[in-house]
Amino acid sequence: MKEEVKEFNRLELFEHYNQETNPFLYLTTKVDITNIYNNCKNYYASIGYLLCLVVNEIDNFKYRVEDNKIYKYNKISLNFTEMFSDHNIGYYSVDLKDNYSDFIKEYKKIRDKFQTNHKSYTSNSLGEIWVSCAPWFKISSLITPFDKKVTVPQFIWDKFEFVNDRCYINLTIMVHHGFIDGYHIGLFLDKLNDKINNIEKYL
Repeated sequence: MKEEVKEFNRLELFEHYNQETNPFLYLTTKVDITNIYNNCKNYYASIGYLLCLVVNEIDNFKYRVEDNKIYKYNKISLNFTEMFSDHNIGYYSVDLKDNYSDFIKEYKKIRDKFQTNHKSYTSNSLGEIWVSCAPWFKISSLITPFDKKVTVPQFIWDKFEFVNDRCYINLTIMVHHGFIDGYHIGLFLDKLNDKINNIEKYL
């Protein structure tokens, strides 16, 4: 479900940034995922799940542009990027469930179909976030391919890094600057850290 935003309080900012060749804001930051590493079996799905929970708590991450109009989605789901056995990549969509257990069951079912049939399964909805992982190397900065007409936030993280007893990733966030500023990213990271530190209540 989505609804058109007819009186957008950031319209001037949106129009300012949207006229640029690249209206997106990229940020890469270190995130401590030790609690995910210690408590979850499926790291990819678990990180994606928490990212999507936070996105659904901050309205600015739920705005999209369609047919030159601004819409706000009521509930955002996930689109995962994953590699096939031949090292090409594909995509599959997973709806965000009300609890972690139901989400993981749905994730596993769709992922198994994705790998078995060697075929992407996407909803082609803008009411998603795009998530991906590059586990082969560390990321210090990253600019992904983009189409300025597609205002879907993207989240990409890298190979786990272990420092003493802590586990870290570098998380790259790509968002449309007309919708999201540094404040919103800071809020996002605060909420994400809180959910990671209290992940036991979601399991």
